[in-house]
Amino acid sequence: MDLSVKIAIVILLPLIISFIICMVWRSKMKTAKIARTADNYIPANGFALSVQSDSFLYRTTSRRKIPKSPPPNAVKRK
Repeated sequence: MDLSVKIAIVILLPLIISFIICMVWRSKMKTAKIARTADNYIPANGFALSVQSDSFLYRTTSRRKIPKSPPPNAVKRK
């Protein structure tokens, strides 16, 4: 057997087997369906927020000085 044929078998055979396995798994996914909207999760009478607050897990603050814009006639120095 030629070397290129062996390499092709070594590469293509696992790809074909894995593709078949993935397609079998995909066919068994009965509950996973693509939904374009969230209509199944929102009640018919609408959506209302009852609490307006933000929850943060971490408190990180970063500060930086905002540079003042130079005057229009300023000369840049190198």
